[in-house]
Amino acid sequence: MSTELLSKPQAGMLSTDTTRFEGYLAHLGLPTENIIASLPERKIIEANLPAFIESLPAEVKRDARYLSKFVAGAAIGLFDASLNYVWNEVVINLREKVIVYGLDMFFDAAVGGSRREFYTTEEDLSGLKDNNLVNTCRKLELISDIVYTKLNHILTMRNDIGASHPNSYSINAYELLGWLQTCVQDILNDKPSASAIQIKSFIENLKRSQDVLDAATISSMEKPLGDLSLQNTDNLLNSIFGIYSTLSTGNIVRKNIALFAPHIWAKSSDNVKYKLGVTIDGYKNNLHNDKHALGVEFFNFCDGNRYQSLDSKIISLDSHVDDLLQARYSWDNFYNEPPHMRKILSYLKTEADIPVERVNKIIKAVLICRVGKGIPYNTGVSPAGRPLYDQFFGMLGDQNIINTIIAMHTNEVRVTLDNTHCQKHMITVLTNLKANARSERIQEILDFLLQNGTILNKIHNDKRYKELTKNHIAFG
Repeated sequence: MSTELLSKPQAGMLSTDTTRFEGYLAHLGLPTENIIASLPERKIIEANLPAFIESLPAEVKRDARYLSKFVAGAAIGLFDASLNYVWNEVVINLREKVIVYGLDMFFDAAVGGSRREFYTTEEDLSGLKDNNLVNTCRKLELISDIVYTKLNHILTMRNDIGASHPNSYSINAYELLGWLQTCVQDILNDKPSASAIQIKSFIENLKRSQDVLDAATISSMEKPLGDLSLQNTDNLLNSIFGIYSTLSTGNIVRKNIALFAPHIWAKSSDNVKYKLGVTIDGYKNNLHNDKHALGVEFFNFCDGNRYQSLDSKIISLDSHVDDLLQARYSWDNFYNEPPHMRKILSYLKTEADIPVERVNKIIKAVLICRVGKGIPYNTGVSPAGRPLYDQFFGMLGDQNIINTIIAMHTNEVRVTLDNTHCQKHMITVLTNLKANARSERIQEILDFLLQNGTILNKIHNDKRYKELTKNHIAFG
């Protein structure tokens, strides 16, 4: 065999005939339809893949076993397997970014309530769902919003196009190549934002501090803290609360937290403060008396006691909403969502029963479930859950109709609305909301959304829509 043959891929090397393999499957009595990609699709991969692989630096390719597996899967026509190999590498890479960023702060943002104490080491990262990993990486700015949107789509396709879910869709060659390029270029070479690195450094220095901070140092910290995004400020408050309430934390570190935490508290959202209030109540209910006392101390020096006054209804609803979302992103979600939604509705007979402290969280979680996963199977929504979600939206009045529209514009919902199934479900929600709307302006807003149902994922950029909603919704 010549050196030229060894050094340069030859035509037909990748798109080999797999008729014998399909015949072997048939001989075994196994399915053959929609298992292996067609020869024309494999030829597209063969024609375009070499140029992309050759464009990668040698150091990227040297240990890229996932790329070898990708090529092997593409060669035989198992495009879903190829996608899975690349996605597994993305997950490994994101976990490496998390370890560099700091496990404590990541778990503070990714895991809430009573489950947080079970997540402490690198091995515990494998206990997080991929969706949770990707969402938290975006919240902590380890990946950009654009990359998050791309990954969210790839994860949906990876999870829902395969033998584990009944469907009639198969990956085509251009999609597969595009997803490969996104994963390699946008994830494996993507770096955390400057603010994410700044927060990591801040937390590490705090944990190592051996001297009490003086007034000048505290004052110098205010401006950089004030420049952080609201999401990062919330994450930082959540993390320093966790450090303060950890029993092994030293007195000097606690003293320093007590000095600068009020500045962070003042710049954080009410949502994270109420969440920390739920955490304190959880300490009490689980008889973690020392941690509960430390949490109360934290709230005292932050002048945040009003956020502690959460009754059992709010605590229970918060836990049930977390469970609903966890079920939504887990296996067999169509069967596991309804029990959690029934528990939520057992507290909510009318709109007046919805606690204002948790209304946005509840609406957003229910909307995520009602819009669905965007797959052909049951059009992506739990059949038993659908009437329960509709019952919830049917009790909402004008203010919470606006809150639902705001939830529609959040990243977790908006990125799904370029899918036709999700669009139709969102239109159903908007139609149901319109039946209860009293304000003429809100009816106009709903009519405008219904008239533009195919572009709901980008309607927030429309000048007419911004003008129509300016008294109700503030777009950044």
